[in-house]
Amino acid sequence: MSTKKEKKKLSRSAIVLIVGLIIIAIPICIFVGILGISAMQTGTPREGSRFDGDLDPAITDANIESLKTKLDALSSVENLEVVLSQGQLRIFIDTVDTLSEEQVDSLLTSAYNAVNSELPISTYFTATESKKMYDLQINIYTSPTASEIGDDAGRQYKLLHKNSAEETYGIDDLAHPKDPALAAELEGLNETPAGAEGETAEGETAEGESTGE
Repeated sequence: MSTKKEKKKLSRSAIVLIVGLIIIAIPICIFVGILGISAMQTGTPREGSRFDGDLDPAITDANIESLKTKLDALSSVENLEVVLSQGQLRIFIDTVDTLSEEQVDSLLTSAYNAVNSELPISTYFTATESKKMYDLQINIYTSPTASEIGDDAGRQYKLLHKNSAEETYGIDDLAHPKDPALAAELEGLNETPAGAEGETAEGETAEGESTGE
């Protein structure tokens, strides 16, 4: 007579315990895996650019050199610097100190047209729905002597700026306040009133004599 061994069945409590351990072990394994990957990548530089997929077409060195030639040929340009960095083209033009504001404005327009002829604004400095393009700055200024700064016929500084998200450019006058009356009022607050220093000195002298007595 043969006998069959009965298979042991797991109790319900044992099954619940096993399932619970598995549920707990899954997130722990995931967390340990993440820590391991992070540890292996520590010290490894991440390559890439925040402009991936943007700035297309790109401004090349040949474009910069050609643009410099065109800008340098403009009238009244004494010193020129063109900088391309971090998705922004910045142009600095130091011009003849005797130029009037109207002449500086005219030169600014000519510089903008020179940029547009080499690097069409609609192509290089205007973003689309899918990509960001370059920003543009054109700085034009005179460099009078220190005694002339602040005079009506003194320093001129105009800044043309266009963000790629903007439809058109803007121009700021960095040499003259937008509100002269407010600027004069603020300047007056920073100045010591006439005679105030003398009154302070006299007051200190009188206080000293009184103390001496």
